[in-house]
Amino acid sequence: MTESRPNPDLILATIHDEEVKKTRGKLRLFFGMAAGVGKTYAMLKAGRERLAAGQEVVLGLVETHQRAETAALAEGFPAIPRKKIEYRGAEMEEMDLETILARHPDLVLVDELAHTNVPGSRHPKRYQDVVDLLDAGINVYSTMNVQHLESRVDLVQLITAIQVRETVPDSVLDLADQIELVDISPTELLKRFKEGKIYPAERAERATQHFFQESHLTALREIALRATADKVDQELQGIMSSRNIEGPWETGERLMVAVSPSPFTERLLRATRRMAMHLEAPWIAVYVDTGSTLSEDAQNRLVKNLELARELGAEVVTTQDTDIVAGIQRMARSKNVVQIVIGRPEKRFWKDLIAGGTLLDRLVRECRDIDIHVIRQTETPKRPFTLWNLPASESQSSTYLKTALFILSIFGINWFLAPVLGYRSVGFVFLLAVIGVGLFTALGPTLLAASLSALIWNFFFIPPLFTFSISKSEDIMMFLTYFAVALVTGVFAYRIRRHQKALRLREESTQTLYEVLKAMTLARGVDAVVDVALQRIAELFQGECCVFTSLGGRLKDTPAYGTMPVDVKERAVADWSFQNGRIAGWSTETLPLSTCLAISLKLGERKYGVLLFRPKTGRHLTNEQRNMLFVMSNQIAVALAKNDFDEETSRTRVLQESEKLHQTLLNCISHELRTPLTAMMGAATALQEDKTAADPKARRTLTEEMVDSADRLNRVFENLLDMTRLEGGILKLNREWFDLSEDDIRGLCSLDATANTPIQI
Repeated sequence: MTESRPNPDLILATIHDEEVKKTRGKLRLFFGMAAGVGKTYAMLKAGRERLAAGQEVVLGLVETHQRAETAALAEGFPAIPRKKIEYRGAEMEEMDLETILARHPDLVLVDELAHTNVPGSRHPKRYQDVVDLLDAGINVYSTMNVQHLESRVDLVQLITAIQVRETVPDSVLDLADQIELVDISPTELLKRFKEGKIYPAERAERATQHFFQESHLTALREIALRATADKVDQELQGIMSSRNIEGPWETGERLMVAVSPSPFTERLLRATRRMAMHLEAPWIAVYVDTGSTLSEDAQNRLVKNLELARELGAEVVTTQDTDIVAGIQRMARSKNVVQIVIGRPEKRFWKDLIAGGTLLDRLVRECRDIDIHVIRQTETPKRPFTLWNLPASESQSSTYLKTALFILSIFGINWFLAPVLGYRSVGFVFLLAVIGVGLFTALGPTLLAASLSALIWNFFFIPPLFTFSISKSEDIMMFLTYFAVALVTGVFAYRIRRHQKALRLREESTQTLYEVLKAMTLARGVDAVVDVALQRIAELFQGECCVFTSLGGRLKDTPAYGTMPVDVKERAVADWSFQNGRIAGWSTETLPLSTCLAISLKLGERKYGVLLFRPKTGRHLTNEQRNMLFVMSNQIAVALAKNDFDEETSRTRVLQESEKLHQTLLNCISHELRTPLTAMMGAATALQEDKTAADPKARRTLTEEMVDSADRLNRVFENLLDMTRLEGGILKLNREWFDLSEDDIRGLCSLDATANTPIQI
């Protein structure tokens, strides 16, 4: 059984965090899905409880938004006067951080954690003010909506199509000692809007037509619940790790299935998916890489099984360990898994005897606090009986030849050293040679070196010479011991080298992924990001690639990024991948005869395009390479999604400005039309009177007024026609230089005085 020991680094980090918490203030965050759920009210109510308990509680800054119930609850608290800051000719108010620090109360109530401070404040963001208060040992109650959480901003923007400008880093959320979720149903929140309890009637109606739609609120509510659950789960795992408490804790069902290259893994995955759906629980598919070289068929089956797990909704995890049971056990405890699903293992006599039982036996024995589910197999694999399964060859024939030549060279050296050292000491020289072979080659050459050196030592050095017989019993024991020690030390040397290779490959993979993501992050604009990603994909995986983007629910005719030529068959694979949202083509089970691998670029249910990758060689990608390719594809999808969102936001803004201008123009036109029409109607009505008809002077005045109004109305229509001609390109402006007098400039300024906008001349 794997010995569980405390992690010293984790213990030191925990001690350091506890020491910091002793001097730092406590943060209690009232968290909600949107405005109006009652976060400020709940914060004030909790503050009153502390005030009644005799603590010094002050209002740092609380926004009641003219809500009667909230304003009434805020009365009676000692309030810190707000700091007045002049900005662009206007006087604005912000929280007076310096006064609060100097007063040092027991508790400060600070509303709207994501608020942006007025330029001229100590910090640009209010959450930075709160961090200063906590560092000074002052307890803080604060409020925040889920759309302001940095890690959830992209998701919120995709759902609501509204850009979130004020964000709070997740690291600030980690500082919270207590998160209180203030939750109500979307129906109840919309009812509050209709009753005018949140915003005035006109503003509330506009809000419910945009951000505060029931579908949006339902999604935001789920995001808030998940964020709170993730925080609680993180705290739980931190407690388990710091106190060296072996999981799992009964905090909810979580399943894990062991994935292997076996063809029966598909049945395991589907069975686990059904169990997870029945329990409404998340599930994990874990593959333990022992470092053994897989055949091409086994590698393809493994890739297929892992891809099936992703399609079924599992969290796919790959870990490395020479012991499969130890790897499964470690991942189960780190992920807080309570149920493990495995297939019925095959019995292998010697291997099971040495390992202490089958995979199932060891899991049941060593994971006593985890439920083990064994899925039956409909058929038994037909394999010939073997006492020991030989490992697959990892070396070429030239390596075996070089190993044999190396042992023969050691034999030549020992032939001259034997008269001086004695035949027994020669065995130690051979043993060192076997260890050296194990450090630099694979398992096969190591076994060859151990066997060949033992035979040479027996035949040429152990009496009687030049025979394989041994006369002395102590020499027989020494020879057998040497052979066993040579095999064991050679195998252990090979395992050490394999571990070093695995660690080096993991480090190289992590470093490569870091460099790629860093280059994509530093690139500006979606074009630069995608171009950098395609360039790195071509370099890392030795191939060509391009990206098709979507338009109107289908792929565009030509690639938007990349210069790779695409034929009709490859385009058909791209269309299939886009329509179905799955990978297809080369090295997959779907359209495998294609020369390209198509990866659908999507986030959630929204599709943004397809990445096409064509390898220069027929060699299949390893599981690690495929994972890296999927990560980079996901980054491309994020870049495309962000670009689409920015374009939609820009179009929405232009449309709003256009509607505003259209409304202004209509108001102006209606005014310009109504004024002369009113004058004409008034004059015409006056002309109908007998008294006016008998007075020639009055009749002339009214007639002139009607003619002037008609001329004015005609000018309005002429201007409208000229504007239409200008927009159509029929008329063009004839620009000429003209000297303006002071009276002209004064007249222009007086015309623009109502708009309060300076005229640029």
